[in-house]
Amino acid sequence: MVATVAAAHDPSDFTVDWPASVPLAFRIMGQSAPQVPRILILGAGYSGAYCAQKLERLLKHSEADITLIDRNNFFVIYPLLVEAGTGSIEPRHTVVSIRSFLRRTNFLMAEVAAIDIPGSKVSCRIPRSGQQLDLPYDHLVIALGSATRMPPVPGLREFGLEMKSLSDAVGLRDRAIGMLEAASANPDPAIRQALLHFVVVGGNFTGAEVAGEMEAFIRAAIKQYSNLSAKDFKVTLVERSGRILAALSEDLSAYATTKMRARGIDVRLNQSVTAMTADTVTYATGEVAPARTVVWAAGIQPPHLLSTLPLPKDERGYLICDRDLRIQGTTNIWGVGDSAVNKGADGTPYPATAQHGLREGQHAAKNIAATIRGQATTPCDIVNQGSLAALGCRTGVADLFGIKISGFAAWWMWRTVYLLKMPGIARKLRIALDWTLELFFRRDYVQLGVHKLDRDGK
Repeated sequence: MVATVAAAHDPSDFTVDWPASVPLAFRIMGQSAPQVPRILILGAGYSGAYCAQKLERLLKHSEADITLIDRNNFFVIYPLLVEAGTGSIEPRHTVVSIRSFLRRTNFLMAEVAAIDIPGSKVSCRIPRSGQQLDLPYDHLVIALGSATRMPPVPGLREFGLEMKSLSDAVGLRDRAIGMLEAASANPDPAIRQALLHFVVVGGNFTGAEVAGEMEAFIRAAIKQYSNLSAKDFKVTLVERSGRILAALSEDLSAYATTKMRARGIDVRLNQSVTAMTADTVTYATGEVAPARTVVWAAGIQPPHLLSTLPLPKDERGYLICDRDLRIQGTTNIWGVGDSAVNKGADGTPYPATAQHGLREGQHAAKNIAATIRGQATTPCDIVNQGSLAALGCRTGVADLFGIKISGFAAWWMWRTVYLLKMPGIARKLRIALDWTLELFFRRDYVQLGVHKLDRDGK
């Protein structure tokens, strides 16, 4: 079996056109293999990774060639992202290696450049080498996740920080410690307060947890600076609606607001940020407040690639799927996770959470296996197991199967639930050990030194 290689003078023009019958592992090694259905999964987040894992369990090697593509060779345990940033957990314990998570799935670390729906192939670009690969598919799973929604707020793209990756979490920690050092060296109280004013925009789970954990982190760290005190720093949480944590009941939302305000967090409801600079933030009321750090956690949007696809999308740009998770109007393209609109039996879309994305990925795997074997697919019915939020200072809120919990019990439940959900015994033990050591030893409030500073030292 022969592969044709287009003549090229530049690595970015290098294209391999393998016969459609050759699975990825054999194409890369230059060997031949019998034809089997080719399943391509785009995105190795919760949805994509667990879809691949379920397919491995359902289909024999001779039944399908499974390939997972992502720009990273790991996926992040997102619920633990904030704690990894503030030092409660060793950051590397919150990432899962794709190659160790999956047994026989072909993994390709690449950037998805384009999807040719009529031609049933995906174009990928290999980082560093610039090599281009065109991979054919019989079944395509789109699990590309989401991006932080960045509205046209002046200064947002230049000065706003995100919380979507491990580097975002560790970068926020390094920035906070850098601001503490800068404030400690500055005798001007006004400049100190500007350096140590942390604004979080968006009162969803991510925003509330960032604000709560950041307040607890700074309050503990500032004790190491003899010329700084708790009055020198401030955390502001801005939410445009009438309450934070809108996915929870009103009484749990009110409890969280009361607890956060009691700790000194400025929770601003029915408020928004209309502009920001390197040194200030402007609220919708016209008030301009000094602030050097703004974390933008106000919603998500679909990845740009979706806008290029001739597939049905809703008014926001997300893929519209049938109840069996196939994208409407297609027979072999499946949408799961944040990038897709999947509805329950009552017509209500499932929320963009880790628990729903994971279970959508697993159900898509069941339906793909059924389709390959000539069996009927089934609708994806997910029973919401509840929601939890950690607010720092060993307090939290939770609604599990209709049971409402708040305070220390909710915080303990939050840690217990996510510890049990960790993939692998080794990772469970590492995280449990991290949390146990934190009870007896003080954290090291030091920068990790993995981020370059801007020219102005920020």
